[in-house]
Amino acid sequence: MPHDSCENRGMDELRWPTYKTRSITLDRPLDSTTRGSAYVVDSEGREYLDCVGGIGCAPLGHGDPRWVEAISNQLAKIAAAANSYRTAPQRAYARALLDRVPMADARVFLCSTGTESTEAAIKLAVKSTGRDVIIAFERAFHGRSLGALSLTANPGYRRPYVRCLAEPEGAGAFADMKVARAPFGDLDAVRALCERYKGRVAAIFLEPIQGEAGIFPASKEFLLGLRELCDSQGALLGIDEIQSGCGRTGHFTAWETIVGDAAEPDILWMAKALGGGFPVAACVARTEVAQAMQPGTHGTTFGGNPVACAAGLATLRIIEEDGLMAKAGAQRAILEELAAAQPLSAPFEIRGVGAMLGVGIGAPDEKLAAPLGARMPELGVLVTVCGGHTVRSLLPFFAGREELAKFWATIIQALEA
Repeated sequence: MPHDSCENRGMDELRWPTYKTRSITLDRPLDSTTRGSAYVVDSEGREYLDCVGGIGCAPLGHGDPRWVEAISNQLAKIAAAANSYRTAPQRAYARALLDRVPMADARVFLCSTGTESTEAAIKLAVKSTGRDVIIAFERAFHGRSLGALSLTANPGYRRPYVRCLAEPEGAGAFADMKVARAPFGDLDAVRALCERYKGRVAAIFLEPIQGEAGIFPASKEFLLGLRELCDSQGALLGIDEIQSGCGRTGHFTAWETIVGDAAEPDILWMAKALGGGFPVAACVARTEVAQAMQPGTHGTTFGGNPVACAAGLATLRIIEEDGLMAKAGAQRAILEELAAAQPLSAPFEIRGVGAMLGVGIGAPDEKLAAPLGARMPELGVLVTVCGGHTVRSLLPFFAGREELAKFWATIIQALEA
């Protein structure tokens, strides 16, 4: 069938209009001869400090030669294998993950994206408990596929696809989802929902650090309170570490950074940084819970493929060989020092843990940070802005004073523009 030539069409004319794209075509790392680079170069030769990293997907920076070599070596062997067959990279990677998660006896389901790992967690919770309600939280973001979307708080993302519990009928939603929502940090509100849906709550799911909301960490008391509540209700506690996991907070998981070894979750899922830039995700569950997912209950085509596992193994190895968790864990303290020495002209708050940082500027409804999403790239720093009120930094784990000083100085300069 005849169709118009695509040769002269720009990116915005080729893709679905789902993204607000910048007029920047990223091309290559600035320098990655010995390790990954925190800087990228566009097609016009302009250089940028990359505080986005694919939204937290580049813990090693861009182009680390050791990571590239590991992937290249595996590509020369087997790139794809059905999960009904075993491969050495998958076995090694599964062992490596289970050795590092804060769960004594667990199994892993390997997949490719954050939203896919969330879907696995939802199915597991419902299947293993035989219950039909999940409690999630205001401001939460868990993904954009239907199940993950039901856990996501922003109604602008959810409509017209899903409608959750206690939401008005007649909204024309495609699917009704049995998800109840509580304010983040309000244990009494969660307890009240457990009573309202008594005997039906399969799980409580949350991010230990809310990312897209603007970097809001949960308190240790709140997480331990949820653990106790789940135990008393026969429900599972699920922790979404898609953005916070794999060392970004100074420990392998934000759960460990906040809670330590005082308790364990039942389900924990990760993505983004796991593959060092390659699509890798994992949903880990206590063995007793995971046993519910017998053959035929779930599956994936690309999850756990040999190349993904090679990327994941290389990422873990480099993080540990280079001491990157400790370096990531130090980033907030460095940024606070810089901010104390040169405060912003507007009221501000630094939030987050380790290398998962947000700078809230002014009151949320003032949207003072909104223009910085466009201004800072013009000044050589790539960032995302959450909700119009918070500039987010997801730098590579090795980033230190030099990179954070540039990030902070550019916020100052952009606010004055």
